[in-house]
Parts: sequence; structure tokens; C-alpha cells
Amino acid sequence: MTRRIVVLVAALLLSCASSPRPRVLSDLDAVSEGAQARESQALAPQAHARAELLRAQAERAHADHDTAGAQILSERALAAYGHAFVLARIARAEKALEKANQELGRAKLALSDVEEKHKRVAAEADDLELKVKVAEDALPLVPNAPAGPERERARLEAARALAVQARLLCLATRLLEPTREGLDATWTKLGELDKTLASTPKATPIDSAVELRSACLKHLTLARRSGSSPESGGADALLSELSRAGSFAPFRDDRGVVVTLRSVVDAKGGLTADAQKAIELLARVAKAHPKFPLLVVVHGRPGADEAQKKAVTQALVNAGATRVESASAGNAQPVVDPARPGSQARNDRVEIVFVAPGN
Repeated sequence: MTRRIVVLVAALLLSCASSPRPRVLSDLDAVSEGAQARESQALAPQAHARAELLRAQAERAHADHDTAGAQILSERALAAYGHAFVLARIARAEKALEKANQELGRAKLALSDVEEKHKRVAAEADDLELKVKVAEDALPLVPNAPAGPERERARLEAARALAVQARLLCLATRLLEPTREGLDATWTKLGELDKTLASTPKATPIDSAVELRSACLKHLTLARRSGSSPESGGADALLSELSRAGSFAPFRDDRGVVVTLRSVVDAKGGLTADAQKAIELLARVAKAHPKFPLLVVVHGRPGADEAQKKAVTQALVNAGATRVESASAGNAQPVVDPARPGSQARNDRVEIVFVAPGN
């Protein structure tokens, strides 16, 4: 009887003893107390709260001696903590992205301000450069003293070249501003100068040639400045476009952007196939840049230039160019010394000038 009582008491004591704590609960405790858990509590509070609820349920199951239930709930709690940690990282990344976007916005605003200041400074520099150019042109010229026959012949060639340059600059001005004040008077003086130079004077009017070139350049500069819609920087863009458009070698001078064509006409006086193709391409560019009128300048032997001038001008108009002016420069602006053998092939050329409407 006594032995049976001892066995019953022992069984009762064993049934009342606490079941061993599953290892997963210890892992769960470590996870819930870590830095990630504290971060998820701040950044993903709902997901963190669910993980805490599952952990509490696992603890109650263990207290109720439901080992299997405690194990399952602990695993679910670990998964819930993992989910909360992921949401916290996403929230942290979103905050970092928002901060980066704000910094990017501030940087863009600062860049815009710098670009605006750069444009303003560039415009002021262009205006100052224009004033300097006009002031230089207004300086009185130092008269050239009489010289010997050889020096006078060199002056005569230089005066003829300057007269042609002046005429081309005034033609460019007329294309931009036909009613420019004082332009007609300068044009009249150019005609008088041409007559003087054609008569081979004893004293070359080199000073008059320099003065008229400066006057025409001043007209062109002021016409660009007073234009209703000047294209500052447009000439550089056009130069790049023409450089990519074909086998041209465009360049810039006081008139604008210049393309040089050679071997323009064939033996019958008509345009060659290459010249026709190049002119059609240039006309398309001119149509795309209507603010740039065209000036056709024929260099070469007098007499042959009129046919070339007419053919090129008509081809440009037929291809769609709307504002086209033409002029003959004769042999006043040779590329190489006319006395050199074979120089005529280099000196005979046609310039297509895209007159720049802005500085």
C-alpha cells in the first residue's frame, strides 16, 4: 500500500514539472531584442506588432505545455520578424531616396541659377565686345603717306580686296536690314571707290578702302544688334550642322558661316552633278534656318563669273531657298598667288554664305 502511494506521488510530481523551453523560443528572444527589431518597431510598427503578438502566443503555448503549438507559433513569429525587418529596410531606403531626390532638386536649382548667370555674363560679354568693335571702327585712321611705284601697286591690290570685302559686308547688312540708316550712302561711296580703283590711280585710295570696310562692318554689327530676333550662338550650331551634313569644310567669318564650292559648272556652262547635289543640300539647310539669308559670292575670271552666279542662285531658289543675294568678287581675293602655275583652279570658287543674324 505504501509503495503504491509513493508511485502515485512521483507521477503527480512529474506531471506538474515544467516542460523544457524549446530552443526556437530562445532564438525568438534574441531576435526580438536585436537592433533590427528596434528599427522595425520605428519604421514598420504594424509588422513589428504582429511579430510581437505571435511571440506572446508562443510563450503562452509553452506555458500551457503545448510544445508543438509553441514551436509552430515561434516559427511564425520568426518569419513575421523577418518580414518586419524587410519592410523597415524598404522604409529606410525610401527615406534615403526621398532625401537624395531633395538634394538633387536643390542641385538642379543651383545649376539652373548658375546657367542663368552664365547666360547673363555671356550676353554682357557679347555686348561689351560689340561696343569695343564699334569703338575701334570709330577711331580715326592714320593717313598713308605716298610711296614708290612697287608699294603703290601692292596698295592697289590691297585696296581692291578691301573694297570687295566692304561690298560683301554691306550686302550682308542689306539682307538683314535693307533699310539700315546710312547704308545707301555707304553703298554710293563704294561705287565711287570702285570707279577710282578701276582707273588705276597714281595715289591709291587705300585709306578710303579701309574706312569703307570699317563702315560696312559697323553697319552689319549694328544691324545684328538691332535685329528683332537675333540668334546668338546660332551660327556655331549651324557651323556644326554643316560640318556633319556633307563633305563641306565650312568656316566662319564676319559675314557668317561660309561653304566653298569648286568646279561648279561643266564645259557647257551648266551645273555639275556634284554641285547640283551640294546646292540642293545647302538649300534644305537654309529652309531649316530661315533667319539666315544666303549670299552667293563668285570668285574667278571676270566674264565667266556672271554665268556661275546666275546658275547657282537660280539652283538655290529652285531648291527652296527664299532669301538669296549674289555678288562677283573677280580676282580681288585670291586664295593663292595668281602668278603661280595652276593657281586659277584654286582661285576660281563659289562661296555660299549663311549670313548670321546675330553676333
